[in-house]
Amino acid sequence: MLPPKPSEPAPRADLALEDWLRLPEPVQAADRLAVYVNGYPARVREALSDTFPAVEHVVGEGRFAELARRYVERCGLPSYNLNHAGAGLPEHVAGDPLAADYPFLPDLTRLEWCITCSFHARPEPPLDPAPLAQWSLSDWERAVLRFQPWVAVVSSAWPILRIWEARETPVEEIDIDLHDHPEHVLVRRDGLIVHAEPISPEEARALAALLDGRRLGEVIDDLVSAGQEAEQVFEWFRRWMGIGLVAGCYAARGLRC
Repeated sequence: MLPPKPSEPAPRADLALEDWLRLPEPVQAADRLAVYVNGYPARVREALSDTFPAVEHVVGEGRFAELARRYVERCGLPSYNLNHAGAGLPEHVAGDPLAADYPFLPDLTRLEWCITCSFHARPEPPLDPAPLAQWSLSDWERAVLRFQPWVAVVSSAWPILRIWEARETPVEEIDIDLHDHPEHVLVRRDGLIVHAEPISPEEARALAALLDGRRLGEVIDDLVSAGQEAEQVFEWFRRWMGIGLVAGCYAARGLRC
């Protein structure tokens, strides 16, 4: 048995509230509050810097800080979670003065946001291909694919992937021809590693349409009309399955896997 708790001395009734509390001097209080007033914007800038390292690297720390200020003043923050702080930045950048000097900046910002979302997305179980063996051609034409939440496609008229890959190269040493070099980027995850890799315009078009929920038959018809072989789409599908991009598959008549 534990020993009885010793009685505590009763508080003195003759002490005023000021005797119980130690208050800082007014200047000290203002200094302490300034830590919070100035600290939160600094944390927001740091969060944006962590999310968009290539954007900051290209435009420079000072311009990026001003971009962050304009963004927060105009758009506010979508959440108290700083991981979400950059959700509106790609749209904001499209109308920001910096885009006049860096026309690729909106697409580069969008790519970096997709990479961040891919890292934080919760994976789903991969698609079990066994039931697919029973599907008819008609089933495949009606098929709607469900992809892992960390899958994204970013298409740009600019070489945004190469710019992103040069985010640690000194700016004066970056030698990338910006003209007539469009890129289409697949963002995916393998474990905790996010990959950004180039894909063909045709694969990007197909994958973007399927990510939007269009039926596989419709996507194939569009690509065939544009001169693409239908078999190529199924070859892409097999590759997507092999790297775990597909999480589910539905058909119009109710088949599900």
